[in-house]
Amino acid sequence: MHYEYRYGRLLIDTEKDQEGMSLSDFLRSFHISPKKRYELFQNHDITLNRKDASGSDILSDKDRITIQIHSTPLDYTPSSRECTVVYEDDLIYVAHKEPGLIVHDPEEECLASQAAAFQIAHGIEQPVRYIHRLDKETTGLVLFVKIPLLQGWYDAMMEEKKIARRYLAVTGGKGHKGQKFTYNQPIGKDRHASNVYRFSPTGKTALTRAVILDRKKDYLLFRCDLETGRTHQIRVHLSGNRHPIINDPIYGVASTEFKEMCLWADTMSVPNPFTEEIITVKDLPNPDFDRFEY
Repeated sequence: MHYEYRYGRLLIDTEKDQEGMSLSDFLRSFHISPKKRYELFQNHDITLNRKDASGSDILSDKDRITIQIHSTPLDYTPSSRECTVVYEDDLIYVAHKEPGLIVHDPEEECLASQAAAFQIAHGIEQPVRYIHRLDKETTGLVLFVKIPLLQGWYDAMMEEKKIARRYLAVTGGKGHKGQKFTYNQPIGKDRHASNVYRFSPTGKTALTRAVILDRKKDYLLFRCDLETGRTHQIRVHLSGNRHPIINDPIYGVASTEFKEMCLWADTMSVPNPFTEEIITVKDLPNPDFDRFEY
């Protein structure tokens, strides 16, 4: 489908694949909630071919759907500095998160408050909506959606693993280039320590796939892909299988050869909800990983 977002209006041109679908079902396919669909029709914020629309209207090829996106106040106090954005289009932006910065904190400096500053500076008059989080110590890419109406769609894509995120990790331990691992130990909270997780038979199912990309001296470079998204999942799986992440303050081993905790969300692939194009985003260079080939 062709779409445009301009002057607070989302314009969508249907194709033959949508022919015969009701307008309500079309909106439902983008995971727009029943309440929000009702409000769109009730407030006359959606038109079909420039006429007021109802949910029962049947779509044809090359129809024009127009959705009014009203300006909405920010829900975070903006920081004095903007987040660093490495990719932006009409629907999303992807920000670089520095290590030591939390994604969400209602009282402290956080990535979301820096995102609020970015949105003010760039005229994005919508609430801050991040689609996922990273651990405080982890560096890398975080996805934000500019149009809250589409947040449910991006949430669903994340849940269905259609948004792919690649992590790189530098660890200790033994292994060789090309060696592959599948870690599936369940993970639960450690009852004796706050914010610490461990393998637990009663924990949540967790699956990490990993491969060693390179080895330099006593250090291994892993690529990790998540099939589930548990808190500290990569950190617990690697350390629990004798590959502790360098400078992980909870599960890892310290090394003065590296500046930060060596877990990096370096690449993200995100589908466009209308065109189905896959956008692949690479993070800023990371000096801790420069010695490796990846």
